[in-house]
Amino acid sequence: MDRTPLATDVLAHPVVARLRPHLTGDVSVVGGVVRDALLGRIHLHDLDLVVEGDAIAVAREVGHTLGVPVTTHERFGTAVLELPHGDGHVDFISARREHYPSPGALPVVRRGTLADDLARRDFSINAMALRVTGVDAGELVDPFGGVADLKAGLVRSLREDAFVEDPSRIVRAARYAGRLGFAIEPATRTALAAAIAGLTWTSARVADELRRLLDEPNPGPGLGLLFAIGAPGVTPDADQAIRRLDAAHVELAACDPHGPTLPRWALRAGAALEDPARAELAVPGWARGLAAEIADGPRLWDTLLRIHRPSEIDHVLARTPVATQIGAHALGAPHIITWWTTWRGAHVAVRGADLVAAGVAPGPAIGRALAALRGAVLDGELADSAAQRAFAIAAAQVGYP
Repeated sequence: MDRTPLATDVLAHPVVARLRPHLTGDVSVVGGVVRDALLGRIHLHDLDLVVEGDAIAVAREVGHTLGVPVTTHERFGTAVLELPHGDGHVDFISARREHYPSPGALPVVRRGTLADDLARRDFSINAMALRVTGVDAGELVDPFGGVADLKAGLVRSLREDAFVEDPSRIVRAARYAGRLGFAIEPATRTALAAAIAGLTWTSARVADELRRLLDEPNPGPGLGLLFAIGAPGVTPDADQAIRRLDAAHVELAACDPHGPTLPRWALRAGAALEDPARAELAVPGWARGLAAEIADGPRLWDTLLRIHRPSEIDHVLARTPVATQIGAHALGAPHIITWWTTWRGAHVAVRGADLVAAGVAPGPAIGRALAALRGAVLDGELADSAAQRAFAIAAAQVGYP
């Protein structure tokens, strides 16, 4: 493959172009930017720079020059630079070797070369680099046949034990295959299936990879691959379930543009995972809660099939989390959109102050009367404001002398 167009594309990446004049030593762009440039895709994800030397020192120098903060991780020889205004997230990585003392554990690292750093990576399509500084700037480094695998549409692991030493790579393989429309190379698929017993959603690394998968524009193919190789708790119809869920989410969000923003990956987790996988997923509690609310959609769907009066529906939906309503609407539950667009904002002509002015003593009776009034209005039982007032006063005075 002609390297000149590739070098032009990578070096023209806005973040690379911004940082390159301030980089010292031998620095290469690795991973996603190179892969996506070869595929003719725009890379909008994190940028990885491998430094053959002290990446922390280079990152600090760049951060000082640009006036942006740098977060360092001395144990791994890495640093993170956040460009302002959401312009980019850059990882500076000291070229290194690593090994995993036990499956799923954090790696033990030591300084190495660019070749060493590429060899520790997960898949051939991510183990490519383009040198951006030094005498070899513009050179593509592809020691594992990543270009060939891109042409063939394959996700190929670099090592047979890659999924045993880090089970999160199982989910990552599914994510890349689903995103790119690639197949899993046969030997890699065999290794995936052999390592699936070591996959647990209680691992923060595994859960983080699943979050990334669920946040893909179309996570269905990746989830389908996980189901096919026996990943625990993945629903068999996750693809279609998530499509319905996304559509329902959009519809309900349109009913209340000023309502809360619900992260789609957490909602999708409720459709993608069954219990106990969903309950043990190592994500923040609020995210597990949203997933559980989505999973409660079938119960709400069943309830809404059995009630018909607007007042009954209002009573149920006013007390039901939005995520559960999304889950039920995705299943075709009736009345939800009507409640959001019509019944939810129904106006009653009487306020609590009106009842107090009419002689009703302040207290719980007023709340009960107004709730009863709302139900009667929704059911079309009261013709005008005078009828509403009379109804509310009578309801508030029930049980009082």
